Order: sequence, then C-alpha cells, then structure tokens
Amino acid sequence: MRKLPQNLPLSLCTWILCVLFLGPFLVYPVGKVLIGSISVGGVFTPSLMWLPVQDPVAREGLRNAFLIGVFVTLVSSILAIPLAYCGARLRFPGKSLLTGLLLVPLLLPPLVGAVGLRQFLAREGTINTLLREWKILSEPIDFLQLAAPMVVLVAALHLYPLIYLNVAAAWANIDSALEEAAENMGAGSLRVLRTVTLPLLRPGFISGALIVFVFALTDLGTPLIFNFKRVTAVQIFDARTDVNNPMGYVLALWLMIVAVLIFWISRRALDNAKIATVARGTRRASETATPLWLLPFVYGAFGIVIFLALLPHFGVVLASFAKDWTSTLLPTWTTEHYVRIFGEQGNYAMTAIKISLVCALLSMLIDVIAGAALAYALVRGKVWGRSFLDTLAMLPLALPGLILAFGLLVAFIGTPLNPLVNAVPLLVISYAIRRLPYALRAVSSGLQQTSVALEEASLNLGASPLQTVWHITRPLVSANLIAAALLTFAFAVLEVSDSLILAVDPQTAPLAKAIYQLTLGVSGGTYIACALGVIGMLLLTGTFLLVNRLLGKQMGALFRL
Repeated sequence: MRKLPQNLPLSLCTWILCVLFLGPFLVYPVGKVLIGSISVGGVFTPSLMWLPVQDPVAREGLRNAFLIGVFVTLVSSILAIPLAYCGARLRFPGKSLLTGLLLVPLLLPPLVGAVGLRQFLAREGTINTLLREWKILSEPIDFLQLAAPMVVLVAALHLYPLIYLNVAAAWANIDSALEEAAENMGAGSLRVLRTVTLPLLRPGFISGALIVFVFALTDLGTPLIFNFKRVTAVQIFDARTDVNNPMGYVLALWLMIVAVLIFWISRRALDNAKIATVARGTRRASETATPLWLLPFVYGAFGIVIFLALLPHFGVVLASFAKDWTSTLLPTWTTEHYVRIFGEQGNYAMTAIKISLVCALLSMLIDVIAGAALAYALVRGKVWGRSFLDTLAMLPLALPGLILAFGLLVAFIGTPLNPLVNAVPLLVISYAIRRLPYALRAVSSGLQQTSVALEEASLNLGASPLQTVWHITRPLVSANLIAAALLTFAFAVLEVSDSLILAVDPQTAPLAKAIYQLTLGVSGGTYIACALGVIGMLLLTGTFLLVNRLLGKQMGALFRL
C-alpha cells in the first residue's frame, strides 16, 4: 500500500524553500542588525551594546518605550478584565453582538485611529469646542501636547482585545469543580477568587499582557502621528537615513532581544495554562443569568469601552467627509476628498492605493504558495528538522515588524533590491515574510482536520504525488487556502512599520506611508489621509469577515507561536 511522500526529496525541497526564501530575507537581515550592533567597519566592538545606556537621548527613548508598554498593558487590563468576566461567566441579551464589537478595534491599525483621535482632540477640535460651549473652559486645552498619554490611550484602545480574548478563554475553561470545592470547604467568594480563580487565570492573563506590552513597546505609527519622537521605535525610524550610525542597529537589537524574550515567556505561560485547566472530568463553568440590577452596569461597561475604542475610527470617517472641521462639533460635509482620490489620474493618494494593492496581492500569492507547500511538508511528511523549520517559519510572529524592516533596509541598500531606488520589490518580500506564519497556520489547521485516507487511495490507484495534491488535497483544504489568501492580503494592505521604513521615495509609498505623509501636509491633507484610512478600514473589515466565515473557530490557531 502506497503512503504519502515521506522521503528525502520532500525534506530536501522543504529545506531548499526555507533556505532560498527565509535565509536571505529573514535570517540575513536579522544577522545584519546583530553584526551592526557589535562591530564598526568590520572591527568587533562589543562595547557598542552599551551605547543606549551611555547616550542620554537613547536612554530616554528606551525608558519612554518601556513606560508606554507598561501603561498600555495596565490600561488595556483595566478595560478588558471586567468585560472578560462578563463575556465568560454571564448570560445576557445581545451578548454576541457586544462581544463581537469589542474585537473590532483589533482589526483596524492604530495609525488610522490616531489620525481620527487627533481630529477630536485638536485645539479647535470637537472636544475643546464642546467644553467651551458648555462654559467649562474659556481657553482650549492643547491635548496634543500630551503626546505620551495620547499614544498610551490609542494603543490601549487598539490592543485591549488581546487581553480580553486570553482572559475570557481562561475564565471559561476553569474547572468549576475547583471553585465549588473551595466553597464547600468554607471559603468565601473573595477567598475563592484570590486563592483559586486568580491563580488559574494568571497564565492566560500573562500571555495576553506580554503580547500587548511588546506591541506597544515597538509601535511606530502612533508615536509618529502624535509627533512623539522621544521613543525607541521613532529613533530607529530616524536612523534609517544614516545606516552607518551604529545607534540604530543597537537600538533595534535591544528591542529584538526584549521582544523574543517576552514571546518565549508568553509561550511558556500559555503551556502552563493548558496544564492548569485540563483534567479528567473537567467541567467548564456554566454561564449564569445576569441579575436585573446588574444589567445596567454590564451594558454600561460594554457601551463605554466600545464607544471609546471606536471613537477614533468614527473620527476618521467624519473627517473623510469634512470640508472644514474647526471650532464646530461636526464638520461641514463634502465628498471632495473621495472624488480627488478616485477622480484624478496619477495623484499621490491613488498611486498609494495601487501600490498597496499590488504589493498585497503579490505577497499574498507568495504566502499562499510557500505556506501551503511548507504546511503540506510539515503536516503530511516526515521532514528532517521539522520542529526547527516550523519555529523558523513562525519567527516573524515574535519578531517586531520594525526590526525586520530596518534589517531589510540596511541589508539591501546598494543591491538590485535597493529600497532607496524602488521600494516595491522589498515591500512585497517584507509583507510576505511577516505574514507567512498566518498562511502556514491556516493551511496546517485544514490539513490536520482532513483524513489522509483519500490521498492514500489516490496514490494506490496510480496517481502521482503531484496529481494527488492538486486533485485531492487542494479541494479538501480550499477554504483554508482562500482564508490564508484573504488574511495575508488584509494584513499587508495597511502594514505600518514595513511601509514607513522601507518606502523612502514618496513615489513608491504604499497606503500607510501615504496616510502618514498626508497628515504632515497642509491644505486638507489630513482629510484626504482620513479618506484613505476609511478605504483601508473597509478593505480590512471585509476581508476579515470573509476569513471568519471560512475558518470560524479555527481562527485562533493562526496566532499560536
């Protein structure tokens, strides 16, 4: 009886794929950052590692980045944990809708939300106008001078769903028999919470909180929108113009070490969570009906968080239709910005949309082909070094996009892929590398849930391995392939870090870079940037809805390290 291919050629092809794709565009750029942080002109200089400690500006940037990470995690936790309890343990009308709305901000880049919030908080914006009309203020407050708190607020409103998802899942999976046993032993509710529930929740919370911390630590778009330059991510962004300065390399290495370490801790915490909540005879905690007196508080908590989280994006939508929005509660309406985007051939905004779509489509094609081939080899074949290859392919999830983009920039200056001349080829490669893990996980989950019996029957009837893959395997995982394509496309359309760092020439700027550049201009540039943001939001929302329909509960498997 013929089995699926599990021989040397399959292993060899898999390794060749990884060496030719991940080697030059993942391993080499990361190595370039490492070498640049410990050597000058080819001379080994390990003392460079301590430059951020010795330089006061770099030291302030690291301190600010760390504090932003801490405060974003704290604010996100305050927003998410009470709602996670309600979502996991309480039953109330409209729960599915409200919990779904809680996750919407995660799909929309904080760069776009920051532009919208800036519209509300400007000196002549809606908030100041409202406060003056109510006679609370005589002079407007310059909220935008409070750059660091604004960065924390936008990042927290974007990232709190990560903590919500982890804590809600942990709360729902706690064995209710453990809590009941503590109550039967005479423990009160608070003691049960402190001694049983919270220890079981801790691994899930730590996993989500550490991911939020890393994302906030390495966020580039939000500090740039609020012109907060005293932070490490922006200092690395500024260093792209002087690749001979070792400071950029050293700062990138420090962030990379912190990010990889935290993701490793997160993975360990997630493993511990599985051990703590799974046992023979486990009974998941049942949902209880919400008492009538508690319903207003539950709806109020969900309503406030959802309102705050969607407010920045609502501001983007309003501003995209604004002819003028100064010293008024609502803008004067116009569709001029959309007419300019779609009606004028060769304009900057339309060019950015085309570049983003081309780059996203090409990277999607690369990811689907490479992800499907790698997934088939790792799931169906006995490939030598399978664990190493899987870890290498998933590494871009742990590696901040800022670091990979900086590494690609310094690695390919002066080569045919020089981003200073034309950023498009390197943008395609960068998007593909960053999103390969999602394609790999999407196809792998489909293969793992599909029996090999039909494929083996095809081989036994005389079909070649390639014929079997094309006529049997491909149709069986077609939904996963389509979902992988949509998912990688959606993430690439508004990719921020890669776009801001690699697109040096404005003529090859993708959507995210164009939004940022337009916010720096005058004559309604911000309003056009908001119109571009709305277009990006529609693309993202539509594709994620399709992915969720295709994958359903398998979506969670895409984000495992």
